[in-house]
Amino acid sequence: MKYVAPLRDDEIQTLHDMHRYHPSRRARLRAHSLLLSHRGYSIPRIARFYQVDRRSVSAWIDRWPTMGLVGLYDQPSSGRPPLLNEAEQHKVCDYLQQYPKDLKQVVQALEQETTKRVSTKTIKRLIKKNAMSGNGSGKDQPKRLIHTSMSEATR
Repeated sequence: MKYVAPLRDDEIQTLHDMHRYHPSRRARLRAHSLLLSHRGYSIPRIARFYQVDRRSVSAWIDRWPTMGLVGLYDQPSSGRPPLLNEAEQHKVCDYLQQYPKDLKQVVQALEQETTKRVSTKTIKRLIKKNAMSGNGSGKDQPKRLIHTSMSEATR
């Protein structure tokens, strides 16, 4: 059976404090799982106790020696994949130049060409992303907005 490597007194105290006081329920659960493993509880028993898969408990035990406390926190996930690939995003930029004041037209044109239906909010997020990263049709828009507001403030 696999168990966590023997813990030092300071590690036991840190894990105990984390189990009792940490704001994240999942981090508390993982800290307690390591303590239970240190006390000789098997991975399947810990998994049954916390109603998680045994592979999860095994992963926490594996991460402890290399990552320490950081291995007990949730890692950021990549999020949902984009609805539109890069070529389709470029088409959106083209449609925005054709219909700059009508996002519904952009949505319809994109749907006719790609058979993908997106919302006007998706188009707005794409505009914002392109404006912030310096890509696409709105790349100099933030500078223009800042320049305009500064010149108006000096009048």
